[in-house]
Amino acid sequence: MMIHKKLILIFLAKLAEVYPIGNFKFAPGTLASFVSLFIGFYIFKLLGITNYIIFLFIFILIGYLLCEIHISLYKRKDPKEVVIDEFAGQFIAILSTISSESIFITFSSLMLSFLLFRFFDITKIGPIKKLESLPGGIGIMADDVVAGLCAFIVQCGILTAFDQQILLKM
Repeated sequence: MMIHKKLILIFLAKLAEVYPIGNFKFAPGTLASFVSLFIGFYIFKLLGITNYIIFLFIFILIGYLLCEIHISLYKRKDPKEVVIDEFAGQFIAILSTISSESIFITFSSLMLSFLLFRFFDITKIGPIKKLESLPGGIGIMADDVVAGLCAFIVQCGILTAFDQQILLKM
């Protein structure tokens, strides 16, 4: 019975890694953000704004729990292979994507949200760095959630300055 519990914990830990993405040798966080950009956009278009925001809250909570499992199993504070936090942050950032019939404009807007999220996630300016030092899964998830919020706010400001309508509308 103990082996089954261990296998379940390993499986859940691999979910935190979004296996195999978290195990890439070069820039697994950037790869995870890029992949999540398209997955998140598809989920958003499928669910609509209200259900997508509900999905985000549930995803962040599950991400936190998976991070806690990963930490308890592998005994490492902020493992680089855990990339579910990048998914959560990028899922937030894409809320500022332009709503357009043009694939080029939508794609460009998605790329801007990707670049802004990576900027805030890598530089960890402002309160983002402090959040990373929170204990356990909270610390792993919180800095990326706030980096996603910062990317969202900056992109909204940029797009508003150019009189563009974003996806986040009721």
